[in-house]
Amino acid sequence: MNWSESTKRCQNRFGFLFIIGLLLSCFAVEAVAQDLPVPSDFNQVDYYLLTVGRGPRPEALFGHTILRVVDRVSGLDLSFNWGIFDFADPNFPWKFYRGDLNYALAISETQPLIDHYRRAERRSIIQERLVLTPNQRQALYQRLLDNAKPENVYYQYHQFLDNCATRPRDHLNAVLGDVLRKFFSSRRSTVTRRTYIQDAARPSWWVYLGLDMSSNDFLDSPTTNWDEMFMPARLRELLFLVPAIADDGSLSKDHKLLESAELIVDMAEPRSESNPYFVLTMALGGLLVATLLALGRYSSEAAASFLLGAASLSFGLWSAIWGTVLTSNWILSNYIMLNHNAVLWLVWPIDWIYVLFGLVLIVRRSRPERWKRLTRMVVFISSLHLTALLAVVGLSQTGIIKQTLESVLSSTGLCGLVYYGMMIRQASRRES
Repeated sequence: MNWSESTKRCQNRFGFLFIIGLLLSCFAVEAVAQDLPVPSDFNQVDYYLLTVGRGPRPEALFGHTILRVVDRVSGLDLSFNWGIFDFADPNFPWKFYRGDLNYALAISETQPLIDHYRRAERRSIIQERLVLTPNQRQALYQRLLDNAKPENVYYQYHQFLDNCATRPRDHLNAVLGDVLRKFFSSRRSTVTRRTYIQDAARPSWWVYLGLDMSSNDFLDSPTTNWDEMFMPARLRELLFLVPAIADDGSLSKDHKLLESAELIVDMAEPRSESNPYFVLTMALGGLLVATLLALGRYSSEAAASFLLGAASLSFGLWSAIWGTVLTSNWILSNYIMLNHNAVLWLVWPIDWIYVLFGLVLIVRRSRPERWKRLTRMVVFISSLHLTALLAVVGLSQTGIIKQTLESVLSSTGLCGLVYYGMMIRQASRRES
């Protein structure tokens, strides 16, 4: 990497791709072009874990981790950041969608980085000193030097297994003799990855909804405390539980691995919004129920066709867009959380037929004879949807489908139940 080139924050402006990109988002700064000096006395070197809080913008909802190194003799004060990639790459959009991004380590001066978080990002930073022996400090510095070599600076990013929080964790674990991994891998977590993602995304309803709808049962699989460390805040919480470790592996009775917590940037966390599934159920479900009730009052062919068309267009767009996106993700993307998504039991790419049917009814205000075949197809597909809806409820209850679907079933599933029943009844009546 040419360290004199500017790097950019992991953001995406391509609709749904941005939602997935939120999990990949780690702050990127302009790297400082310099040769890294080796401290002369590692007794005078301190390491700090910087945990960056969540910010108000969607790409900042998941926090960030930075490792800070301070040499009190030379005045060296550098931050090591594993959240860098080349946004200028002409193949970036395709690589981004495919999940084939190479991230890199960048090294920058610390104070400008802190100032940026304070003034531009408006995100908090908690700094904690890592209690390490001189030998551990030297070994960790050597690992950082090796990581910064051109042949090692890039790595294949994984949003849950290898990211800006797990990289410093792994370096620290290596110099501590694998104690961290052994300790935390044996501790089962009671919280799933989905819960962490949902909690982090709550301040942005559309991020919450998008990530939950697009993620498969990987987010619901059993995890350990070691696995939880993909979240910067959780990494900090768990490392705080560990005593300082001597060179011989013995545990300190007097010191923690993390000490001297200091809030060096104080900013408020973003506030949570309403549950998007509840809003969706009230909005779309309310429209469908109101349409169903209104259809019984209107004898006019034009009015009934318009109401039925509006309902079909609204629900059809929701179901067809998600069905198309989730199917494309499964076929084209390598993200582990996007394959075999059980939400595809509820939304299908062929649901664009509902959009077409709705447009025909709205424009024509009656069902022309030449659309008989379309009407029959709508009834048939609605019947298949009802069958699939009942099947996925049963498979979820029996544990065959392990993906958490309660929110999706209570919103999209419930709206679908009303819509498909209405389509079968009304379309069949109009066909007859």
